[in-house]
Amino acid sequence: MLPIDREQFAAGVRWWRTKTSWPNDFHNSDYEVLAAQNPHGDFRDSWWAGFLPRLTAWKALRPLSQADVTGLFTEHRDELSQAWHQVCAPVKDLDITGVTWDQVRTFPEVVAWLKPTRSGSAVFPSKFCHFLLPRIFPVFDNAAVGGSRTYETYFNLVKGSWGATPAALQAELEAELSEIIEGCGRSPLCEGFPMVTKIVELALIGRRHP
Repeated sequence: MLPIDREQFAAGVRWWRTKTSWPNDFHNSDYEVLAAQNPHGDFRDSWWAGFLPRLTAWKALRPLSQADVTGLFTEHRDELSQAWHQVCAPVKDLDITGVTWDQVRTFPEVVAWLKPTRSGSAVFPSKFCHFLLPRIFPVFDNAAVGGSRTYETYFNLVKGSWGATPAALQAELEAELSEIIEGCGRSPLCEGFPMVTKIVELALIGRRHP
């Protein structure tokens, strides 16, 4: 597994800020809201009504409609809750460095039932899971990272790339991203910000868009 490097990270930050309309704080403000709204496995209709528009805004549903996915959500609500309590609740305070795919795979696999695809695309399950546990589940975006990958493959790419990166560089990139976010002046770095998954995401973006 190739380590990430400073040049890739810098290129990813540039691409994010110049080629997209995504927030300059790398969703720091959003993560604070998402943490407050996390249902911790109690997937009620009232929660879904607020969660679905975010999935839509992040282009996770297409080509299915909100009604299609809502029907599947209702059908599999109990399985989602059971999977959350079995594999997510025990590790909710960790990040991707502290878990393996086999430990958490049940939840994204159930999530994928809400939007079945022939290719096993990582887009929908990654965004759904990332909104709930962003420090564990990295988000996958085709335009940003590219390539046809299953979520298992992408999860292991993020985890392995970070693990292959020297500890000194890890610390430097964590400090650098913190400084960038706090320099936005919108809000301080939130407690649950997904530092590892976000740094690797940016570096993989930079690898694709040097």
